[in-house]
Amino acid sequence: MARAKNTSRSEARRRTREQTRSEFATDDDAVVDGAVAAPTSATTRRGGLFKFPNIREDIRAVPGMFRTRKLLFLPFALLLIGFVLVLSVNLIPVSIQAWVGLYIQYFFLPEALFTYFIGGFLAPRASYLVGLMLGLMCGLLWTLILLIQPGTQEAVAAQTDLGSAIGLVLVQSIVLGLFAGGFAGWYRDFLRGMQSRSRERQVQRETALKAQRRDERQEQRRNAKQKPVG
Repeated sequence: MARAKNTSRSEARRRTREQTRSEFATDDDAVVDGAVAAPTSATTRRGGLFKFPNIREDIRAVPGMFRTRKLLFLPFALLLIGFVLVLSVNLIPVSIQAWVGLYIQYFFLPEALFTYFIGGFLAPRASYLVGLMLGLMCGLLWTLILLIQPGTQEAVAAQTDLGSAIGLVLVQSIVLGLFAGGFAGWYRDFLRGMQSRSRERQVQRETALKAQRRDERQEQRRNAKQKPVG
């Protein structure tokens, strides 16, 4: 009976050691995945925020973006709506002309950044190119307006001749579109990076809690082994 009792205790100790090794392996894998790999990816993303764009690859990606993400057409539609509103402003009821003026001010004027920002934010990549396209489109639409309604130049720019007003509108819209679209893409990536780092910190906290519970279980087992057997 004594030998059988000793064999039973030895078998129990063997099973306990195997269970402990298994828990160590699981926790170590979690530490590697959550605490070591995560900062590497976060560092890569932070570096990518300020990486110089690959213009050639971005140009190739633009047609596919518009095929797969139809929402990218939204800022272009906003410009077309503004174009129609400016041409038909005299036909619009006086009661809503103030609202029409606000729309034109915030979404259609060459210096209206909202449309460029929306386009850059929606673009999965090459945000600066989307902003550039929007700025070019805005400038061309305003060129048409100035040609159709020459008196409009006084409301657009402090220029006395039509050519100067058209030139100013084109330069202003293209430059602002390029930079506003690029900034919108950078800001979008910045927000995503913050969310990703928050998730990584949560994983690290969970890993630390697992390690703490593992240490507590090991301490309990050691205390149980040290208790005298009655």
